[in-house]
Amino acid sequence: MNVIELIDVAYLVAAVLFISGLKQLTSPATARRGNQLAAVGMLIAVVATLFVRQILTPAQMLGGLVVGSAIGVFLAKRVEMTGMPELVAAFNGFG
Repeated sequence: MNVIELIDVAYLVAAVLFISGLKQLTSPATARRGNQLAAVGMLIAVVATLFVRQILTPAQMLGGLVVGSAIGVFLAKRVEMTGMPELVAAFNGFG
């Protein structure tokens, strides 16, 4: 299996995860799992695109993932429920 075929499989897996995640958002009981599936699917699609287009090296991708995750976890743990709309707005602003 060459790199292009591997990227195609990654896109297919990402699409299945993303669609499955969206489907699970229809019920409050499965919404948390659906959100996680959709996020993993999107991560796979973004990493595959960055890899195939040679926009970033794997080390740069990992570094960005670690730094972004650390900032996100820090902000999410620090904010109270009354500040949640502002946190969501900030996350949307950061991309």
